Amino acid sequence: MPYKGYQSITVSQQVYERVKKKAEKETKSVSSYVGELLACYMEAEEKLSRYAPFIELFGFEGNSIILRDHKINRVVDVYLHEKQLYCAHDESKDCMHVSFCFALPQLRRVIRG
Repeated sequence: MPYKGYQSITVSQQVYERVKKKAEKETKSVSSYVGELLACYMEAEEKLSRYAPFIELFGFEGNSIILRDHKINRVVDVYLHEKQLYCAHDESKDCMHVSFCFALPQLRRVIRG
């Protein structure tokens, strides 16, 4: 029975074991690790849904994330340098292209290192 204000979920044993190993590496309980993971995923999903209608991931090349911005009809390069993102088009570290990139699971794994 979960604590008041909490819900329980069921996952396969295989998924649970993978999550448990990751949680142990970060010295967290499985419950707190899964909660943080789901919260991050939901935040990323919100960001991507906000920008996804007109921005798409085109690919990765070296330290660049290549996006296609359909709103301006251009290819946009976002560079990763020392765990910082920089948008070449907007000449900014804080634009919609950078926000879109931060929401990409592939990039979050690289930044976490």
